[in-house]
Amino acid sequence: MKIKMKLNGQEVGAAGGLDHLVLDQVKRSMQEKVAGLTCPEHMMTAVIQVNGESLSGLKVQIQACCDAMRQRVAKALA
Repeated sequence: MKIKMKLNGQEVGAAGGLDHLVLDQVKRSMQEKVAGLTCPEHMMTAVIQVNGESLSGLKVQIQACCDAMRQRVAKALA
């Protein structure tokens, strides 16, 4: 599953300050929770996008092939 992270409009990579370390931990946690999730009907994975101006204002968006898959991913992340 692909997870994209942006903070203050810039894609977050592995290098960076404390914010980047926190985001890296968040990303790894999300990857563990959704590992292996594939839509049984369409055989596709979802894309998770995390965006925000700051760590306290992060928003998660799930792009999936269908609503059922989006709900499965959301439940796994909860």
